[in-house]
Amino acid sequence: MRRIPWTAAPGFVILAILLGAYGAFFATGFLTQIPGTAQLSGPPSFDNYIRFLTDEGQIGLFGYTFVFAIVVSAITVVIGYPLAYFLARSENRRLRLLILGVLIATFMSGTVTRAYGWMVLLGNKGLLNQLLLQLGLIDRPLRIVYRDTGVAIALIHFILPFFVMTVVGALRNLPRGVEESSRDLGAGPLRTFWKVTLPLSLPAIAEGLALALALSLSAFLFPLMLGGGRVRMVANYIYEQIFVSFDMAFAAVVSIVFLVMAMLTLVAMTKGQKLLMAYISGRFAHRGAAA
Repeated sequence: MRRIPWTAAPGFVILAILLGAYGAFFATGFLTQIPGTAQLSGPPSFDNYIRFLTDEGQIGLFGYTFVFAIVVSAITVVIGYPLAYFLARSENRRLRLLILGVLIATFMSGTVTRAYGWMVLLGNKGLLNQLLLQLGLIDRPLRIVYRDTGVAIALIHFILPFFVMTVVGALRNLPRGVEESSRDLGAGPLRTFWKVTLPLSLPAIAEGLALALALSLSAFLFPLMLGGGRVRMVANYIYEQIFVSFDMAFAAVVSIVFLVMAMLTLVAMTKGQKLLMAYISGRFAHRGAAA
């Protein structure tokens, strides 16, 4: 029997704590909240789960959260991939260092600071609206803050460095010989990118997309501050149930269901990534054999 190294003990302790916390949260969903108090009572029942399944508002809330997260993640990919490609392939060292410095500065700044910064920049009396008004491009301030547009902009800015750092390493490690062979066979730079570089980098894009989706789904602070109560995500709803309605039991049910749905989504994306990698490997192996 293979012995588990002692260095793995801290990992098992952390795992046990996490499982215990999730187990306690799961069990809380079967209890009943005493009105007007923070106390729970028994006996255990499925009332909170039935309440969740019969509430049409929950379906709308979950649907909005997932659609919003998917849109934000997709825009992050569209913006982040060209940026990662430039960082990986550009010979302009100064510009690369400048962009990298901006990304690192984004990592180092706190989320609260960034949220306030976006409010100052995008607010009705913010710098952007004041500039556009003075230039005569608009006749009244654009409504960006306290709408999903402002939340999306802040989220994309928050997630973008994570995606870029995930993809840029993979692009740097791509075998240059494959691209050079494509050019030797007469393919131009654009065709080489579409037929060779992009397919080989798809697994990294899938990893970055999964990370972006996870961060978007769990967004709390940006919808709270930039949404102004008008942009409600699942995380904000759970917060309201705990600290406003004092309904810990129902908040536990919403959390567990949301966690399961998010995990299933990420598992499906992981399976899709493996299938994609197998397809790409087989495709290039077939081309190599044909050559």
